[in-house]
Amino acid sequence: MPLYKRVPRSTKFSSTTTLEGVCVEIAYVEGTDAFGANLPVQGEIIQSFEIADTPGGWHLVWLDEAFEYENEAQAHLMIAARWVARPIKKGDPVPINVRLVPNVSLIQKGAPDIEKLPFVARGTAMVIDG
Repeated sequence: MPLYKRVPRSTKFSSTTTLEGVCVEIAYVEGTDAFGANLPVQGEIIQSFEIADTPGGWHLVWLDEAFEYENEAQAHLMIAARWVARPIKKGDPVPINVRLVPNVSLIQKGAPDIEKLPFVARGTAMVIDG
């Protein structure tokens, strides 16, 4: 049962737009089974970060429906494509890494220290119509 439900923006994807404002679906592949039980989820990329050693950057996703994981509400996830040659896009699902965002206010103040965000899964993401 979701903790809340948000109304996503209606954003159409084109190859010339940035990923900010784009809706994505995140599905589970491997990692923590308790986390994977909450997927798939949908949300909107609200901020992107260019971070060294991560071509394509990390993307902060605001989930359409929050869920509880390890007794904490999860309303945001951080995702990044696993391979530079396979960016997050519309069409086929793209392999990604997924990290929890325990305190979104710290991330929105500047580029996050990705290593401090707990890694929870490898999954897939694809752009969907909002």
